[in-house]
Amino acid sequence: MARRRLLTREALARHYEPSVDDREITRHFTLSQDDFDLIATRRGETSRLGFAMVMLYMRWPGRVLESGETPPAPILSFVARQLDLSPGLWSHYGRRDETRRSHLAHLMKRYGYRTFDRSAFHDMTGFAMPIAHHVTQPSRMAAILIDEMRRRSILLPSVTVIEALVRRARQQADHLVHDVLAGDLPPETRCRLDKMLERRGDRSASSLSWLRNPPLSPAARNILRLLERLEYVRSLNLDSARATTIPRVAFDRLSEEAARITPQHLAELRSSRRYAILVAAGVRLEEVLTDATLTMMDKLLGSMMRRAEHRIRDKAIVTMRSLQAQLRLLTTSCRHLIEARDQGVDSLSAITGIDWPRLQDAIGRAETLTAPETIDRTAELINRHRSLRPAIGPFLNAFQFQGGRTVQGLLKAVQIIGDLYRTGKRRLPDSCPIRFIPPSWHSFVRPEGTVIRQAYELCVLTQLRERLRAGDIWVTESRQYRAFDTYLLPEATFAAMRAQGPLPLAINATADTFLSQRRAVLETALNRVTALARKGELSQVRLDAHGLVISPLKAITPPAVEELRRAAYDRLLYPSPFQPCRG
Repeated sequence: MARRRLLTREALARHYEPSVDDREITRHFTLSQDDFDLIATRRGETSRLGFAMVMLYMRWPGRVLESGETPPAPILSFVARQLDLSPGLWSHYGRRDETRRSHLAHLMKRYGYRTFDRSAFHDMTGFAMPIAHHVTQPSRMAAILIDEMRRRSILLPSVTVIEALVRRARQQADHLVHDVLAGDLPPETRCRLDKMLERRGDRSASSLSWLRNPPLSPAARNILRLLERLEYVRSLNLDSARATTIPRVAFDRLSEEAARITPQHLAELRSSRRYAILVAAGVRLEEVLTDATLTMMDKLLGSMMRRAEHRIRDKAIVTMRSLQAQLRLLTTSCRHLIEARDQGVDSLSAITGIDWPRLQDAIGRAETLTAPETIDRTAELINRHRSLRPAIGPFLNAFQFQGGRTVQGLLKAVQIIGDLYRTGKRRLPDSCPIRFIPPSWHSFVRPEGTVIRQAYELCVLTQLRERLRAGDIWVTESRQYRAFDTYLLPEATFAAMRAQGPLPLAINATADTFLSQRRAVLETALNRVTALARKGELSQVRLDAHGLVISPLKAITPPAVEELRRAAYDRLLYPSPFQPCRG
């Protein structure tokens, strides 16, 4: 099978063929006085024109003007005009290949140009290999190599040689990445990685396929399935720090290959590449599954809250209808009391006609309907604790939640609940933290001074959800919920940059220097404003003995914009008959 081409002459045409743009022609093909003096040493007009073109092509685009090749007419005319020669002389120069080679050898010796030989191939491969870690597009990498060869005065080889150079650099870079990422794996880890490509028991799918296709619907059972996959990945015993031993672009490329290549094809790859891809897959899968589990719990709690809200809304409608009969009875009874007071009649004698059993029943119903657990979303959410309970313990015990001082009470509560599920205990300790509990939860978590476990667990989960979203709590293995400090420069890197010289900042890092610079800018601005104020030239501002008066800015719409606005409104009101009707 033919090897797939990385580069073509058409893809690199702009690097090999000079542009015929007037500005580019002037930039690259203008002769200097030294050039005129050197060209004048050639005998004959044809020789001078050919010598000049060979010299200019060596400078830009940096290659040899091939035998029988004719430069573009605009470039040839531009150079011939500078030499006061006819462009038609080029056809005679093209017949003399010996003269062209003689000119080429003379110019290479004079200006230090060299051809692309085996030594240059070795040097450029060493230059390109580090670049191949970060640059994935062959055409972009070829452009970098061409620019470097021009800088080193190496005449550009053919496109096939450039392609071979890019391919060799990519191969060496890949081999280095594979060795760094997976070269020191112990035999037992390699064995576990190989088992990822095998079938899971009596199932048709491999472990890698199982890991790459986690459930997405938010449910307690799916959280357990995600945690099962996460536990499998952790059992591979892969250090996440391996991802930092190679460039991020190279690691992302390997992890993308792991997500794209089938397990059957992975098993057929060279061992070093296969293990590197599987290591990248394991490290990335731990991040992905961690984020998926945390996100699913977030969505599950959110959906439970929405369902509780909808349930309470429906209950409120039913409650309002049920309360109407009780309210009518209570209203009638209260009306009798008010009339008795206004008429000076004894209240007890006024209510002797009230149906007391019915009134007592109405009051009991009203108390039931107005209880917090009937009309509060939090109470409805607590009633749904049973559906979430199977996933609470495994979820809290699966991750190491971390945070600052302000969330230590919440983190302690997370640890306590996790310990309860791990040890099988049922009762919360007397010293469990409660300072993080919001006021809206107090009446449910501690209704009579005793902490209710179901309410406490849901309160902890909802607060953990909010703190994860805010970034106050983070998870080490996560990519989405990681610590804010990981987005910053490492302290060692910052110290090294500071020791090497001034920091690459848009402001001065020294406080005194920065303040003095800002003070100078402020004084300059004040002096300018003062001078304009004395002349009365401040726009929309009047400064005199009566004080400072600043005219408010007027919202002025340009006439062209106003016309465009009217045209837009006309189209909305009277649509074009040629436009299709959408309904």
